[in-house]
Amino acid sequence: MLVFILPGLYPHLSENTASTVQRVFSYAQPIEIPSEEESAAIMNETLAREMGPWFMTLYAGDSLQPHAEKETERWLETYNDRSAGYIMNPVSNTDQPAAAKNRLIPSFRFPRGPLLWRTKIVMSGETPGFKTREQLPFQKYVLIDKQYELSTRYEWTEVDSDGVLYHQRAAPAWMKESEEWNALSPLLHAAASVQYIDERQHSPIVTIALCTYNDGEYLPWAIRSVLSQTVTAWELIIVDDHSNDNTSSILAKLPVDSRIIKVRQEQNLGKAHALNRALQMARGSWFLELDADDWMSPDCLEVLLHEACREQNVGVFYANHVEWLERMNKQLLYQGIRTGPSHFSSRRLLAEAVAVAPRMFNVSVLKQIGGWNTLVLFEGRLYEDIEMLSKVSCFHPVHHVPQPLYHRRLRSSSMTHRHLNYYEKWKNSMSDILD
Repeated sequence: MLVFILPGLYPHLSENTASTVQRVFSYAQPIEIPSEEESAAIMNETLAREMGPWFMTLYAGDSLQPHAEKETERWLETYNDRSAGYIMNPVSNTDQPAAAKNRLIPSFRFPRGPLLWRTKIVMSGETPGFKTREQLPFQKYVLIDKQYELSTRYEWTEVDSDGVLYHQRAAPAWMKESEEWNALSPLLHAAASVQYIDERQHSPIVTIALCTYNDGEYLPWAIRSVLSQTVTAWELIIVDDHSNDNTSSILAKLPVDSRIIKVRQEQNLGKAHALNRALQMARGSWFLELDADDWMSPDCLEVLLHEACREQNVGVFYANHVEWLERMNKQLLYQGIRTGPSHFSSRRLLAEAVAVAPRMFNVSVLKQIGGWNTLVLFEGRLYEDIEMLSKVSCFHPVHHVPQPLYHRRLRSSSMTHRHLNYYEKWKNSMSDILD
């Protein structure tokens, strides 16, 4: 039996866990995963080569007791055809590292995922295997993500055990682990029960515009957040602004869903041109922008549309968002909830360059003002969001929804971050236009 040892917070303890596996299970093959971001890729590759009936997942620092083998054999005698595997409720845990012994154990319990998995169930179906980093940028939740997915079709058996001692995790405070989980768990739950629509809808209420240029690696996660919406009356228009990375191959692998429309620009023209292309094609009454490296909360459309029913003649609805910092190794760190301005003015927006997301525009208003301006400084390649919000707010009411409905990724390679020194010049030109 294969036993995967995920690195968790203490990868240096992987060898200790592997030693206990070899002592207890003479027939087991421990696989130590060196880094978190490789978890799914290594498990998928290994399981494709060596497909035994069962495999086990542990974290570095876990340990097996001598009687764990008999416990496991007893469990495996009871499974049925609908069983996906076993989730263990530990009777006891191993101690934390010495450096953390004087630290209070946080009340938050990291969701570990199952202990034993049926291989053929994991490696079959519409999405075989575990989701890799492109599909799931938070690889620390790779096990719980698969558990949720399989729970829609199979059963998990919960067992009590003192044969496997789980290592008591104590994440450093800067990781904000409980806040991170609270922000991500709704999407993981919602994505597990996504259903694809084969027939073209007659009248989508919202058009979601995803304009992308050389951001192929981020697209699966952004698109997954659209597919996970609690409201299904949407269309997603993906405008590839003549990318030269792997965007085309990523889009070709998307699941078949008639609500997703893909178009490619014949040349790279910039964000404003791409948004206008999507606006020309839009069939919805509302138009929501989704950046390729961001994602939506599952209830984003539901909440915004509820407000649209209550508040009439609004030009744009906007809400709060969760901010994530992308490190050089692509790890995402939770930064907190950013509140949209409660009192909106174009002058304040220009002066402070406030990030406003999500933003859902009235399509008739966008068309009335001629869409995004491609004749401004930088031809609409930069700050097109501020420009459009400023224009709409000058002539139409705007409405703030005080809930975090969107997730915004901050990364050093983004277009805005690479051109920060251009903003002052652009702002002055926009002030003249508004005057």
